[in-house]
Amino acid sequence: MFLSRLHRFLGISLLLWGIAEAAYGGLQLYGLEESNHSLFRLTGTFQNPGPYAGFLAVILPLALHGALGCRRKGKCLRQGMAALCWGYVFLCVTLLPATLSRAAWIAACAGCGIVLSARYRLWARLRIYFRRHRRRALAGLCAACLLLAAAGAGMYALKKDSADGRLLMWKVTARVVADAPYTGVGTGRFAGAYGEAQAAYFASGKGTAQEKHVAGSPEYAFNEFLGIAAEWGFPFLVYCLVLLVLAFRCAGRGRQWGIAGGLAAFLAFSCFSYPLSVWQHRLLFLVLVLLAFGSWSPRGKWQGWLWHSSLWAVFALIVLAGARQAREKRQAEERWQEEQTYYQMEIYEGTVDNYRRLYRECPVLRQDPRFLFEYGQCLSKTGRYGESNSVLFEGSRRSADPMFWNIMGKNYQAMHAVEEAESCFRKAYDMVPNRLYPLYLLANLYFSTGEAEKGVAVARQLLDQEPKVMSDAVREMKAEMKEKIGRYGQVAP
Repeated sequence: MFLSRLHRFLGISLLLWGIAEAAYGGLQLYGLEESNHSLFRLTGTFQNPGPYAGFLAVILPLALHGALGCRRKGKCLRQGMAALCWGYVFLCVTLLPATLSRAAWIAACAGCGIVLSARYRLWARLRIYFRRHRRRALAGLCAACLLLAAAGAGMYALKKDSADGRLLMWKVTARVVADAPYTGVGTGRFAGAYGEAQAAYFASGKGTAQEKHVAGSPEYAFNEFLGIAAEWGFPFLVYCLVLLVLAFRCAGRGRQWGIAGGLAAFLAFSCFSYPLSVWQHRLLFLVLVLLAFGSWSPRGKWQGWLWHSSLWAVFALIVLAGARQAREKRQAEERWQEEQTYYQMEIYEGTVDNYRRLYRECPVLRQDPRFLFEYGQCLSKTGRYGESNSVLFEGSRRSADPMFWNIMGKNYQAMHAVEEAESCFRKAYDMVPNRLYPLYLLANLYFSTGEAEKGVAVARQLLDQEPKVMSDAVREMKAEMKEKIGRYGQVAP
């Protein structure tokens, strides 16, 4: 009885958490609170609207199930819960369209569809209707397919470049998975492997103009299933899928359709985003899995008690381990932030020694590509080019940012290793072909080594290419390349 009450307490806590997030987002929407992103008005306590919308969408099926399951007549507590559930449903219907998160819309439809289908037996009724009115059913099915196709086309047109970028990410991630299907590339190394695969893809000449335009340096696969397969391999992905199937089965046996709908919404959102990289989503998913397995209990008092106790023990261990890891990371980042002040002031001489101390004493920072980039920059600025390249190469295995290779190329150039510098600059350009800085560095490398013909060719390529985002830095690079083409006796286009 006590353990079942704990499960009920967790479910109510999720609902209250969702209501708090929705209320805070509503205040942001009407300008009463500031968002956490300068480009978006609606973020909740998250950093951007995508994960926030996904969080709301995952809790929505639980609230809908609670709202439909509460009777009109009953105790005041039951009526109060029904009011809270309906209030959350209303807030989500209001806020989700404003987030412009197509993944969250799909997740909400998937989760609520399971709740409505199970509660009103929609599939059984549709089968009966199909048997009795086959022609009407076929016509309705065709109309539904056309409607879904139109909705899909509309969502694609809403953010075309974003959708094309996701497709490119999935294509490149599939190449990463194909290179290491059984073992994966390792925990935390997805971004580095993605950068390598994308560079190889564009270097082979297979990339289209649109793919080059939308290419970027993502930290995540924007599909958790592909991301898991890339980092840990297919066997681990199959293991995770088996656990999810068992969780759905337990929720179905316990007739907890809200939990099943929440899991379905989470999985649908995971197909288009990166929820497992956000701590709120990780905790939400862990609670949903616990509630799903806790919905079913084996026969027998002691067997049921042992089953639920084991679930709670595993849940507590995971939460404690996560809290400890988060504390260690926070403490390391606090020490790092103290040194970042001097790094941003470009005081490299004393700062590099402190970064070296952090590198040795804080293992968690050795897994952070941002820290490794700053440490590598400090080493480069103080003339320690070989050591800088070692640190930057380590960072490049955890990041798809071509700036790692740009700085490594500049280090090689300072060490008069022209071929290595050329290779780094070309790789940086192939990783993200819509960025012009690698071409700028490569052209200057050729001009500085007396290979004017190659330098002019690369400079013309830079001038002919339109950047993804025009800026003052891009204008300055183009102007300098025009001047150098003229200096070496060539006519700029």
